[in-house]
Amino acid sequence: MKYEKKLVLFTWIVMNIVDQPAPEVTIEQGVLRGKISGNGMFFEYVGIPYASTNSSLRFKVTPIGVLGSEDCLKINVYVPAVAERPLPVMVYIHGGVFILGSGGKLIYGPDFLIQKGVIVVTFNYRLGVLGFLCLGIKEAPGNMGLKDQVAALRWVKKNIAAFGGDPENITLFGESAGATSVSLLLASDVTAGLFSRAIIQSGTSLSNWVINRKPIEVASLLAKSLGYNTKDPLEIYNIFSKMDFKELVLAKTSKPLTKYFESELIHLPCVEEEIPGEESVIKNLPYNLLANKSKVVPVIYGTNSNEGLFLLYNDTEETLEQRNKRYLFASDLHFKTEEEAEMEAQKIHEFYFGKDKISLNKAKNISDLYTHLYFETPSLFETELLIQNANATIYNYYFNYSGARSLMKIKTGFFGENGACHGDDIFYLFKLQFLPFTFFKRDENMINVMTSLWTNFAKYGDPTPDPTELNVKWLPSNKQTMNFLYIDEHLKMGPIPNPESYRLWKFLYKNYRKREL
Repeated sequence: MKYEKKLVLFTWIVMNIVDQPAPEVTIEQGVLRGKISGNGMFFEYVGIPYASTNSSLRFKVTPIGVLGSEDCLKINVYVPAVAERPLPVMVYIHGGVFILGSGGKLIYGPDFLIQKGVIVVTFNYRLGVLGFLCLGIKEAPGNMGLKDQVAALRWVKKNIAAFGGDPENITLFGESAGATSVSLLLASDVTAGLFSRAIIQSGTSLSNWVINRKPIEVASLLAKSLGYNTKDPLEIYNIFSKMDFKELVLAKTSKPLTKYFESELIHLPCVEEEIPGEESVIKNLPYNLLANKSKVVPVIYGTNSNEGLFLLYNDTEETLEQRNKRYLFASDLHFKTEEEAEMEAQKIHEFYFGKDKISLNKAKNISDLYTHLYFETPSLFETELLIQNANATIYNYYFNYSGARSLMKIKTGFFGENGACHGDDIFYLFKLQFLPFTFFKRDENMINVMTSLWTNFAKYGDPTPDPTELNVKWLPSNKQTMNFLYIDEHLKMGPIPNPESYRLWKFLYKNYRKREL
């Protein structure tokens, strides 16, 4: 006699003593038991394995049959207790520069979105060296973190109907590195049919910090920090695969400084080698993948008005002095001569700093540079690319709201500055466990605005199907002009933000963008 295996899914052991059980859900893996949320609004099914990995599969992934664990591939499903089925599904990819974070309720509580009648799904994926070691060999082909995301989407597509969700109406969304992940999955050909809409918040695959262009070199630097001197991919794999995962995750290294203004991040997605029997997620540079797209799902793209404050927080006079000695662009650009590079670099410097040196006295200028270079203009370039080549339906926004839930701006110490810091928008979409209450009516209104726009898009493919709901009609961009919804205390449509900086970077990338590794 066969016994059903039961996956008992509770978040906190102590809380489970008084938790009320949610309806059981039967999927191929077994019978899931969840709990009813404390406010009775939704059912929680958390910690469901969607794939597996361990030390023997460290840089690979198999379907299911430090802080955290190596076998971290768990998914969480939150279902409205009362809503008409089948329900739209919103799958969120968390950020954290590919090295930290999780999909748990500490930050990503689903309450605000659930109120609008959608299923919310969050999940963990491998981070750091475990998720993004790229050696170009069968044992470590690369992009395992992205492949975890694909596995999670396949799990949702296969199983969400059992929770009352619509497998043909899945919206993928994310912020920062999560948004970059969404953009990469949008560009990839392995995700066809896995989601029907996308929302990309403050991060795209065209940013200069997204792709690890020298993955073997980076891996060898990491190995060297651990006492090994080799550039052989198989040797590096053998070293890393035998190490305790905590020791491996805690290993630190840095890239040598060059004339170019490179990101210090070392664990990033890569362009994969073609390996027989291995599925590749990213087969070419993201620009080339997107440029060859003839069809793409509808997308919302947007950035915050003062993203750069988040990065400025870590700067010192010493680090900024290094900026004066380097170009203010990265090596995703290619110039015929050093003189040509010097000339273009001088234009960038003069645009943001005039004749002055870069220093903390120019904090606003530095923040503008970071905002435009890393977030704003790549989002504009990606919008143009998809509209021109794939005739895509694209909605653009510019988030400028500052309130008591703008926690990233508060954390950086720049709360007195205008606008929205990188990451501020997510706190008007998700309920944080350490900030469960909203103290001001204006912040409540912004939560309603953001969740209405996002869930309307998930339900209908149109964020403002009824213009009277929020007193605005969000118009999509088109081949002639990019239209922006300016999200602030009052909503309004407007033109492209910061057109001068857009034209500056547009010229640079149109003429010098690298199309090959």
